[in-house]
Amino acid sequence: MHFSRLMPVIFVCSILVFFSAGPTRASVILNTLQGYDANDPGWSGRLDGLFSGSGGNTDRILFETGGRVQWQGERHRYRLQISGGYQESNGVETARNVVAHLRHNRKLGHRWGTVSFAQVQHNPFQRLDSRWLIGLGPRYDLEKDDHDIIAVGATPMLEIERLEGKTGHVTRGRMSFFLYMAHRLSKSSKLDIVAFWQPLFSDVSASRTVGNLTLSMEVTGEVELKVGVAVEDNARPVEGVERTDWSTFVGLGVVF
Repeated sequence: MHFSRLMPVIFVCSILVFFSAGPTRASVILNTLQGYDANDPGWSGRLDGLFSGSGGNTDRILFETGGRVQWQGERHRYRLQISGGYQESNGVETARNVVAHLRHNRKLGHRWGTVSFAQVQHNPFQRLDSRWLIGLGPRYDLEKDDHDIIAVGATPMLEIERLEGKTGHVTRGRMSFFLYMAHRLSKSSKLDIVAFWQPLFSDVSASRTVGNLTLSMEVTGEVELKVGVAVEDNARPVEGVERTDWSTFVGLGVVF
């Protein structure tokens, strides 16, 4: 498999998408697989942040932040990731989203491993009071070396969703298929591509699709510049909610 041959095309397309997508919105879609290739034992982590503000004729505030803490052992990896965004225009809140994700990976062999996780999300602009996801499944590395990673996986999930304006909650089963690709463009830059397809067990057409493309470039030994685009499509959105959310992002990350 020669993933590196595709990278120039993917890189150019990502830049075109980024600059044609329009202004950034605080609609954070968490990339839960990025950074899986970090193999240093013990504790590690990173913090990301973005702030934008304007005044005068246009009064706007945009704030996005995120981070992860990870412990790596010989066969086990534990990771906590948190991401959030807030936007206000002319004193009116226009976007808010918070996601927390706890993940465990266990290495079973050279290519096989397991994935288990619990995630909670809050987004009033999607009428989400809360959405819990709990899943467990296998992961298989099609390719993994110092430059490229290509991995696939499938995790059955329990989904518990509470919607604003409605009493009680909805519990259902959902499958999550994922594809993760990473390519090191140079010693100081890397491209990550993540895609999820998550259909309901009871109705495959009622699916969610999530994509995230991130270009990371080292500024110093501990600071990285990140640019990218994220898209989330819900084939059966709640009444009054748009089917597709997307966001572009530019920010700095501190690795520790």
